[in-house]
Amino acid sequence: MPMRSGRLLVLIATLLLAGGSMAPAQVPGAEGGIRLAVVDMDRVMSESLLGKAEQAAIDRLRSDRTAMITQKQKELEVQEEQIRSASLSWSAEKREEHLREYETKRIELRRLNEDATRDVQAEFNRALAKLQAIALKVTGIIGSEKGYTLIFEKGSVPVLYASDSIDVTSEVVARMDAQARSGAAAAPAPGGPGGRR
Repeated sequence: MPMRSGRLLVLIATLLLAGGSMAPAQVPGAEGGIRLAVVDMDRVMSESLLGKAEQAAIDRLRSDRTAMITQKQKELEVQEEQIRSASLSWSAEKREEHLREYETKRIELRRLNEDATRDVQAEFNRALAKLQAIALKVTGIIGSEKGYTLIFEKGSVPVLYASDSIDVTSEVVARMDAQARSGAAAAPAPGGPGGRR
């Protein structure tokens, strides 16, 4: 992932350059410098008690769905063998009836497989969202207590915690509001999204 790493290095370099003009009071506990940290979310998921409990629940669901599919697959294989071995002695009508029944069960098995995959994925997504929300809250508390300026997710660019000292959202909003009041942003380009609220 060279591009991701490159963007992270550029961001860190920019922050370090900007840090030279920051007053010590802007970063509590950091002695005027920028303090960076990382969080490995994969380890959070695999090593925390909550992560292990959620993984166990996902494994149970996957096991249950797999057992159900395996049973249906065996039933289908038995019926297929029955059709293959006995169909020569059946009337055309009876053979057609068994083939229709077999095809119906085959479609049901495919749908069951698709539903099982969807159910397991949905459970994984739910567990992941729950763990991320909790980890994000804890990360924010640690960042505040330890005086970290930024906390990155290990191996990823998104920021999990940012000190208020580097949050320029208020300034961005203020400047946008000033432009709106002066009419600078009142005339959008033709065909643009202006006019939608």
